[in-house]
Amino acid sequence: MRVWVWGIALLGVGVGMTAYFFPVTQECFLCPPTKEAWLGTDPLGRDIAVRLLRAWSLTTGIALGAAMLSTGLGTIVGLVAGSQRGILDSLLLIGVQTLWVVPALLWAALLAFVGGKNWLTLITAIGLSTWVETARLIRIETQKLWRFAFVEAGRALGLPHKRLLRRHVLPNLWPIVRTQFLQVFATATLIEAGLSFVGLGPTGENVSLGTLLFESIQWLTLPQGLVQGLLAGTLLSGTVFAVYSLTGYGRDSF
Repeated sequence: MRVWVWGIALLGVGVGMTAYFFPVTQECFLCPPTKEAWLGTDPLGRDIAVRLLRAWSLTTGIALGAAMLSTGLGTIVGLVAGSQRGILDSLLLIGVQTLWVVPALLWAALLAFVGGKNWLTLITAIGLSTWVETARLIRIETQKLWRFAFVEAGRALGLPHKRLLRRHVLPNLWPIVRTQFLQVFATATLIEAGLSFVGLGPTGENVSLGTLLFESIQWLTLPQGLVQGLLAGTLLSGTVFAVYSLTGYGRDSF
């Protein structure tokens, strides 16, 4: 399962990176497909195929970075809250529940608007807005594992708290962590596309799939606009579908 996950991520980033060896701007405006521009050019003379590959790379890279940040943060908070009793657990639970009531897309939009239109801001915004569900699940499972006999034995032997979490609790949580990583990866892909669609994504020569979808709406009556819109939507939905399809492998490991 892990091979498939990293394969999809590296395929999206790797294929898109090859597009950087080809020029975006062509001399012809709204040209039909040629040897130089496989899918034709847009009204500004930009190669549609090259822009699609670069956009797929950017969207996949942002989603991957956001998923790593979100899963890592949620796992750490969940481990700490689930293994601690008293005020610390109560405070963390209140904070998680407070963030839980606000949709992740709104948090991401707010953070992206404040931070600026660049890929690093999007990774941070999406990652900080999608970690709550992971933290809740990890907290619940950690509380269960904390009462198991092997953890009680380790505590009775005086093993350090961090070692118990790292060596005995966390390995039993990997199936949940893997599944959450996949779900956040797919969710981050959609959130990034949505933010870019409304103008909160990266700007400049290299944009994401959401921006290409928005651009294609403006000239959808033309064949080139129809091709760009359909292929951008296909790449976006296909990536999300492929990642969501892999979540079943993580659940089977529970």
